[in-house]
Amino acid sequence: MQKLANRKSMLRFVTEDTVRYRGKLRRVVVEVSRCGYTGEIRLEGTRARFPFSWAGLYQSAAARAEAKARAERKEKKKRAAER
Repeated sequence: MQKLANRKSMLRFVTEDTVRYRGKLRRVVVEVSRCGYTGEIRLEGTRARFPFSWAGLYQSAAARAEAKARAERKEKKKRAAER
């Protein structure tokens, strides 16, 4: 589950995912800019921000999905050759 905080100029999602950073578990926060084309990811309670674009996020997810499918096909082919 996630918490949605709506501000005047920014949309902010506080996720339930946690990452250990400097000895503490911190939740992942996604902040969407006013224009909606970009956003930032950060850890709750930190100042470090990592900007991203939605197009770049999509391309990264598509590349990961293709790599996963390729690895599954390769594994399936390997198992079929062993039989």
